[in-house]
Amino acid sequence: MNDINQQIEKAHSAAEATEDQARQLEARIAAIPGAARLIPLRQYGRPVDGQAIARNLTLRSMVERHDPALAAYLGFGSDVHRREAEQAAERQAMVERMTAQTAALRQQNSAAQLHRERAALAGFNAVTRRAY
Repeated sequence: MNDINQQIEKAHSAAEATEDQARQLEARIAAIPGAARLIPLRQYGRPVDGQAIARNLTLRSMVERHDPALAAYLGFGSDVHRREAEQAAERQAMVERMTAQTAALRQQNSAAQLHRERAALAGFNAVTRRAY
């Protein structure tokens, strides 16, 4: 008789541990703005079904965007954050390149303007290099 009581207690403690973990996962998902209402229903003592979350594209994208570690834990992680970081780095590099090019062109234009002014003061046409 003791053996069945131990099995019952063991099953109950396993169900409680699973429930605690599931509630923690649901709380982490619910912390994402707008995701709380999309969490799929589950029975007491059952783990959170990552596949059910993955099938709901809205919830899946919310979890991937706001908590990539949780998405990977649930089995549907993606490289959304990595791609966004790479795109941001590319944009920043492009901005720096364009800023440098703009500065170089500004310097060229300034030098060309100075040349034209000096040529005009010397009595030469800067384009044709002939005297006026």
